[in-house]
Amino acid sequence: MGISQPAVSHAIQRLRDSVGDPLFIRSGKGVEPTARADEMAAYVRESLESAMAAITASQGFDPAASNRVFHVGLPDHAVAKYAPLIHAAFSHRAPKLGIHLHDVQTPEAIRLVEQGDIDMAANVIEDLPKRFKSMPLFTSQIVVIASNENPFIKGKIDLAGYQKARHLMYSTSQPMNKTLDEGLAKWDITRDIGMTISGHLAVPVIIAHSDLIATVTQELAEPYVEKYGLQMLKLPFDIPDIQVSLFWHERNDRDAGHQWLREMAVKMTLQERH
Repeated sequence: MGISQPAVSHAIQRLRDSVGDPLFIRSGKGVEPTARADEMAAYVRESLESAMAAITASQGFDPAASNRVFHVGLPDHAVAKYAPLIHAAFSHRAPKLGIHLHDVQTPEAIRLVEQGDIDMAANVIEDLPKRFKSMPLFTSQIVVIASNENPFIKGKIDLAGYQKARHLMYSTSQPMNKTLDEGLAKWDITRDIGMTISGHLAVPVIIAHSDLIATVTQELAEPYVEKYGLQMLKLPFDIPDIQVSLFWHERNDRDAGHQWLREMAVKMTLQERH
């Protein structure tokens, strides 16, 4: 910062005197801010972000020349699906740009975007903080997958078969699971959960080598149907499609680089789905 420690201490003391609050107190964890300090920090952060937005808004962005590195949050199966498209697009339009794809689910992605650790993220979202912006990317159906070798399921599945089968569930997809759970509750349907895992990419492999079935998004299922010999089946009950959206913090809304990347995300999504 270019400021000596005594100067910082004096500045903090002047601020304490001005606001009539100690601002920082010692605790078992070291030094922690008081409630008044946290309240003030929110206003200071907002002012700094507004100043940064004003600076970056006036700066142009040339993707062909920029060596900027973007950080984007995606669930693991989306990384596997879209990373080749992203690489091809960057190689052609922005050869010096870098991108870091983070395997994160929505709650963690919101926290990382808020902290500035990632630039944006794409996933199923519900309620975003007020200081966030978002745009829809696509909708995806929820489907059932089973192995082609599954002895109990051949080409379709009815409600009785769905309830009789043993299910594989991946527990980290909270918004999708909430949509499914609400649909199951609406129709008073119960599932026999035989196995629960924390990741997406292992789901098609496990299904291909077992008699388990899984209820997943079409986005997760499609790339692996032929590769792993899977059946992709219509759910035997009605459930709403899920909406996948791109979201980012409002401090980056007018950033020219962010705007370019958001446009690229929309173009790549349309390219993949048509």
